[in-house]
Amino acid sequence: MLAIDGSIGGGSVLRIGVGLAAALRKPIRIYNIRKNRPQPGLKAQHLAGLLAAAELCDADVKGAELGSQEVIFRPHEVRKEKVRVHITTAGSVGLALQPLQLACLAAQHPVRIEIDGGGTYGKWAPPLDYFRLVNFAILERFGYRARVAVEREGFHPKGGARVAVTLDARDFHGPLELTERGELLRFKGISLASNHLRKARVAERQAEAARAMLTGYGVPIELEARYADTRSPGSGITLAAVFKRTVLGGDALGERGKPAEEVGHEAAMALQEDLESGATLDRHMSDQIIPFIALHGGRFRAPRMTEHLETNLKLIELFTGSRLGVQRMGETLEIRGNEKGFRPLTGG
Repeated sequence: MLAIDGSIGGGSVLRIGVGLAAALRKPIRIYNIRKNRPQPGLKAQHLAGLLAAAELCDADVKGAELGSQEVIFRPHEVRKEKVRVHITTAGSVGLALQPLQLACLAAQHPVRIEIDGGGTYGKWAPPLDYFRLVNFAILERFGYRARVAVEREGFHPKGGARVAVTLDARDFHGPLELTERGELLRFKGISLASNHLRKARVAERQAEAARAMLTGYGVPIELEARYADTRSPGSGITLAAVFKRTVLGGDALGERGKPAEEVGHEAAMALQEDLESGATLDRHMSDQIIPFIALHGGRFRAPRMTEHLETNLKLIELFTGSRLGVQRMGETLEIRGNEKGFRPLTGG
């Protein structure tokens, strides 16, 4: 059994650790979970993702309860075709999906994930629209297909999202070569606000502010401004720069007292910073892709070292016994995986 000290990072240690354990069918023990956070241990979205991953691969689990700082996870073969995730708070839907996205690498069939509760937009987590426009879009280029249907969006504090995601990794292949961007084709984006904010035109104002910052690139800008019935008022915007060979994203969350124009500006600024660095993946996708690079090989350029990226690099070293290569390339970091990768176990 692989023992992992969770104090090397935050909740991503659990999410990525459990996902890799399921993909590789490797038992793990994670202790000191979120030790250095203000409220250590499992929170609602961590527990939801853990339980769903356990259901997916029929794992034996100990320590699966709120506040737990130690979990033992013994996975078996991925056989389930559908799992349900229940999040009792406004915890991130996207982050609850992370361990399942990795676990499904070992599935020989599509897996439908039904999520009840949680937030599609929230603090300190990429929104679900980021996964749709960036994460899922990049992995689809390598054969990992994802379909998303949102019945209800969710914002803090009540959450209440309803989402169905189908993950199909049967044709996923590597290496994930992402060292060149290619031509910039267009910008895409979704500016979302609850119906509570329709009168103030919050969705349109977020989109207009973002559009104003992106017009200088001389490519089409496709921004959708829309409203949704939600249990709590809220807003957010997600942007994506679509290149011939990759996608980079940026996002921002609306808050009480924060002008809609500032939200749109913040998302565009985050995207522009990573565009100007010359990186081939943005700051969020750089850490999210690490497990896939480790399993299937590949390389990419990250805009900079972040806490999550550093944590995921450490996790990969623990799982595989070897390090991914990290080399400074001008303003970026080139991260390179083993050419053959470490393939997940499949079949019997």
